[in-house]
Amino acid sequence: MPHWRTLGAVSLTALLISCVPLPPRHVRPPRPTARTGGCALATSWSTPYATAHPLGTLAPGELRVLAYRISVTPEAGHRCGSLILTKHLTLLRGPGPLHIVEVRDFYRRGRLVAEHRGFVGRDIPASGVYRGQLTLPIPPSAPFGRYRVVSLLYARWAKGPPLLIARTQTRFAIAP
Repeated sequence: MPHWRTLGAVSLTALLISCVPLPPRHVRPPRPTARTGGCALATSWSTPYATAHPLGTLAPGELRVLAYRISVTPEAGHRCGSLILTKHLTLLRGPGPLHIVEVRDFYRRGRLVAEHRGFVGRDIPASGVYRGQLTLPIPPSAPFGRYRVVSLLYARWAKGPPLLIARTQTRFAIAP
């Protein structure tokens, strides 16, 4: 009789295991996309900054940008494709609440064609070297030609006025 109990327990365990769905393997979570004219475009415009390595601090209320640059790779893209925008920021700052806003404007033939404003202060809590990347989608209706990206950083301590602390630009093209 004991082997019947063992056989019943094994059968019941096998039945329960077969009813539990297994997690999918190698499935990445989907990125938010927008369908525009037959191509799927990533919709995120924000750039999370990551600290490469920390630096020393300044006195409270002081801020100094040592370097700020952006680059786009590849230098030319196609409609329904994407480009990678990489930003490098090195700054020294004092302790305290600092609000940093990034203004990113896109120009074609001297005319503003797109803009983005984003609060990046959360990602830059202390002095350091920071790097951020984001994917720039190219919509199917984007005109061919050369574009210029201008990025401005504004900072404001507590209740003080916003000050322009850094400015940089780069160029890219949309090829036929």
